[in-house]
Amino acid sequence: MKKLFTLFAVAALAFAAQANELTVCDNGVEGSDAWGSVPVYGYWYDSEGFTQMVYPAEMLSEMAGGTISELKFYTAACWGEDYSDYTITFSGSQVVLALKEVEENSFDADAPVAFVGATPVAVFAPEGGEMYMTFVLDEPFEYNGGNLLVECSWDGNGTWGRTYFLGEEVENTAAYYKFDYYGTWSEYAFNVLSMVTFTYTPGSVTPPEPPTPTEKTGAPVFNGYTEDGIHAYMVEILPTEPSVIYYRVQYPDGTWTEWAEYEDILTFTGDGKYRVEAYAVAENKLPSEEIAYEFVVSPVVGIDEMMSGKTISNVRYFNMAGQEMTEAYGMTIVVTTYTDGTTSAVKVMK
Repeated sequence: MKKLFTLFAVAALAFAAQANELTVCDNGVEGSDAWGSVPVYGYWYDSEGFTQMVYPAEMLSEMAGGTISELKFYTAACWGEDYSDYTITFSGSQVVLALKEVEENSFDADAPVAFVGATPVAVFAPEGGEMYMTFVLDEPFEYNGGNLLVECSWDGNGTWGRTYFLGEEVENTAAYYKFDYYGTWSEYAFNVLSMVTFTYTPGSVTPPEPPTPTEKTGAPVFNGYTEDGIHAYMVEILPTEPSVIYYRVQYPDGTWTEWAEYEDILTFTGDGKYRVEAYAVAENKLPSEEIAYEFVVSPVVGIDEMMSGKTISNVRYFNMAGQEMTEAYGMTIVVTTYTDGTTSAVKVMK
């Protein structure tokens, strides 16, 4: 049983490493421009020249992050019986394949300019009668998911022979060729891409996780106060930097609320001791330290008192040292005297 398990494991690994294939531009089109110019302009194979095609990133997205090991192009002989004679007719010098990822996905149709800097990755020695042009790469090409430039070049020492390749018309001016026409370089660009099958190995590298934040968010601050003449205590939570604030409340009976996102001023109307806890979270930062605010709610003027005609005679403000102030500021003791001679004292934060 142990040996059998080992065989299964080896088979599973082999299957996991198996290369995939992706074929694009397989809606064959007719016409000499589409069929005769790329990937090799065989009519001028006896002159130095090259062709370039840009396959857009969205067409090749399933290969992103993987490696390409082979490219195969198809002559019109692969189309059907009507084109059985359209095999490779040029021969002689080798065709050099070069690849590069580029930012652009097209050429200027009016004034085409070739891309530079493509990396040679394979060669193909054409022989008359072949149906495919297959490039086996010397080393796998790492494809990162951009627009892919495919370049085929030759040295002009071959024998010409116009060959029709299958291809597909596209919206952009995605193909280009340039050749030495008796000492004068000629160049053209048009809207076609050759049918091609990529053999590739999918990527196995897991994208790196974003870095873990190390800096803490600045803790929020509290602002607590009463509203004169109303049996209510207000708690406002203010951020010290752009952040989302979460809070919870402990009521006089000892019960806690669930943590919730802070949106507006908190209002407390029942007598007793309360505790509010809060923390803040900013983008790409750790949560702040939790802060707490404790206070006691006691009536300034109750509803029953107001209905019985009990009204305020005057209000005086004192700081924590007992010094009288003209208005509430910071931690303040508010002493209210009513017309019936009674008084009440409430500690507030302004």
